[in-house]
Amino acid sequence: MKKALVTLILVIILAFQISPAYCKDLDIDAAAYILMDAKTGSILYEYNPDVRLRPASTTKIATALVALKNGKFSQVMTASQEAVSDIGVGGMNIGIIPGEQMTLEDLLHALLIVSANETANIIAENLFSDRKEFIEIMNKTAAAAGAKNSTFTNPCGIDEYEKDADHYTTARDLALIAKECLTFPAFREIIGQKKLDMLSPTNKHDKWNVLNNTNKLLGQSFNYGPDTGDDRNQFTITGMKTGSTMRAGANFVASSVNKDGLELISVILGVNNKPGRTVFDFTETLLRAGYENYSSQLIIDRNEIIRQVVVEDASDDGKLDLVTNGKVQAILPNDKNLWKIDNKVTIKEGLKAPIAKGTVLGNIVYTLDGINIGKVDIVSSRTIDQSFKAKSKAYVNKITSSPVFKYTAIALSVILFFFILRKTLRKISRRRNYKIKQRHKWQL
Repeated sequence: MKKALVTLILVIILAFQISPAYCKDLDIDAAAYILMDAKTGSILYEYNPDVRLRPASTTKIATALVALKNGKFSQVMTASQEAVSDIGVGGMNIGIIPGEQMTLEDLLHALLIVSANETANIIAENLFSDRKEFIEIMNKTAAAAGAKNSTFTNPCGIDEYEKDADHYTTARDLALIAKECLTFPAFREIIGQKKLDMLSPTNKHDKWNVLNNTNKLLGQSFNYGPDTGDDRNQFTITGMKTGSTMRAGANFVASSVNKDGLELISVILGVNNKPGRTVFDFTETLLRAGYENYSSQLIIDRNEIIRQVVVEDASDDGKLDLVTNGKVQAILPNDKNLWKIDNKVTIKEGLKAPIAKGTVLGNIVYTLDGINIGKVDIVSSRTIDQSFKAKSKAYVNKITSSPVFKYTAIALSVILFFFILRKTLRKISRRRNYKIKQRHKWQL
């Protein structure tokens, strides 16, 4: 009886672990999701962000990052038989032939636009000595981007073979990898293309078929917030990557931007697509929530007084206001009651005159959930002059601490020493001569 009860409990636990979760607040039926500010990495929404799941072809974002960091677009790569064959049953491909030679630039376009599996393998085999070394670098590169819970075993995302049983990542890790990719203008240019129609002729292909981007939302704009009668409250999908397998479900990493320049990264994993409730629908829902409820907020403005201090050796009362030398803005909830910002103020101790206006005397670092969202210097609001007494003391210290003074003092000390030594020796000599004379006198 007890054994049966334990078995039932385990079955229930496992069921909850593998079944897509349902979020009533955002109405997103997915295993995990996250919405991240592309600039700072701050998290706007998340659900199961660190649960390890199968990424399918969103893996290719990590593959692209390795290529962008280690390769050159002009590098010519040769396709092996294994590279074009090891793409999984029904794996997406563009028909590259063994022995075909293509540039890394063309391979990356096919990789990111139409999700061609063989291009990932070709890049992996040519960028380093073999695919194994590429995977090692791939995992290290992902970890360096902040991905702490990912294990990649192949460059394209297939998960049907036993050798790829440990191929996992998380929503948070994918968002961080995508954030790193967006620092490369070439990556932005590629993911923003709706069609693959610019591949160069090769030794095996005179021309290529035109194929559509797997990102069905690319270039679409969506409204959010109050209807202003114009496109002010709109965001546009700028790119990124889809991924889908039987085991992974439907996955989608998306990037978007609104008219204010607020760029967000959304990651949705483990969706069982249904009419009107696809991974694309949930992506729209998540991004709309972000733009409706978050915006760039002013945390602190320029010239705000942080603290008043008393400066030593001042010509007046020495009271000095320390002010900010800039402003800090961050993506935060529109409802300020939801702000959970921490700040660390650092100010130099033992301040002494003179201090010029605008001198940096400290800083404030703002963090949100451990992520640095801004920093501003603290400067002096006015000039503080030294008192006459302090100036005189400083002048004397300057003179006495100068090398010339030190060498002069040493020289004078040596001269004085020899003068005293000479006087002493003369005195001793005179005494000795006097005693000799006296001795001679008594002898006579």
